[in-house]
Amino acid sequence: MSRAFVDEDSEARLNREKLEHERKLRDWLAIQEKKVAFLESDPKAGEMDQELRGQWLRETREDIERTRLLLDEMSSPEHKSPKDEGPA
Repeated sequence: MSRAFVDEDSEARLNREKLEHERKLRDWLAIQEKKVAFLESDPKAGEMDQELRGQWLRETREDIERTRLLLDEMSSPEHKSPKDEGPA
């Protein structure tokens, strides 16, 4: 097999991996945003321990911010590999 075909296959594989990683991050972001919405407004959330609720809200908001930053970095022209990202 010629080197040109290997390079194209490798590049296509990396692009698929990047798209899959981005999809997983977007799915995670949607889950976390639903969690915040629940914790902020659902009557059941009002019945839970308020200290724990506050902790979960802070942690989830921080995670949302980190995930958004990762997605922004992935969409930047300099970004090359999903391996540079943290766990999804």
